[in-house]
Amino acid sequence: MPISSINGLLCGLVHDDFIYVGGGDGKIKKLSIGNGQWTLTHEAQLDSKVTSINLSIDKKELVVGTHHGKIYRVLIGDLSFLLHSDAHSNVINDLAFNSNNSDKFVCIDENGAVKMWDLSEYKCLFTAHPSKACGGTSCTISKDDNQVITGWRDGFIRSFDSSNGQPIWEMSGAHRGAVTTVYADSNYILSGGEDGAVRVW
Repeated sequence: MPISSINGLLCGLVHDDFIYVGGGDGKIKKLSIGNGQWTLTHEAQLDSKVTSINLSIDKKELVVGTHHGKIYRVLIGDLSFLLHSDAHSNVINDLAFNSNNSDKFVCIDENGAVKMWDLSEYKCLFTAHPSKACGGTSCTISKDDNQVITGWRDGFIRSFDSSNGQPIWEMSGAHRGAVTTVYADSNYILSGGEDGAVRVW
């Protein structure tokens, strides 16, 4: 019985008369193995490749890890799931606190993930990605309107809404090469790049 056709099976476990498997396609599947017959009973789609599956101490949930640094709690009955924790899955290149609120900060990584974190709740509020895959290099939170301003390896400066991570605008060709630093307030955006230039926008 083929279980995962994209990147194969990456992990699995057996509990009672069921096998739980995680695939490279981001799916968790529950298979009944009673009476020598293998039957797919449930499946759930997660954010990325499922890299680990373990059974909780009370045997009511699976603890599932993914390639993109997320950990999910998954009920063994119907595979309904809840995001438990989130993390960057590559090098973090920059981090900036909100000057108006020390409980929130933004960081950007080499995979192009922009994450806004809330220290009072110890959780990730959102993860944003640009429309074009690219490595992130720098970030700041604008002092006037709380936009998240980011610099990228492709020379772009991109802005995201700090409340939900939705893209607002992008500026192409801000620098030849990576945008290595950004600053923003109510009057201007300041950027520096690998090209050695400092620009005021």
